[in-house]
Amino acid sequence: MSMQPMAWPAPAPEVSAAIRAIYRGKRQVPLPVRVRDELGEVFADEAFAGAFGKEGRPG
Repeated sequence: MSMQPMAWPAPAPEVSAAIRAIYRGKRQVPLPVRVRDELGEVFADEAFAGAFGKEGRPG
């Protein structure tokens, strides 16, 4: 099994703005959105790349 480390894709600005507009003043944004906004990429792929081979089927 192999791994090709990749960074998390950033959400499109339009999506972020739409979520903020939907929840503005009504209640808190969903937990996954808050976690992404506050913590970002917690476990980067590069930290685990050594546990995987460089060749073979992707993990």
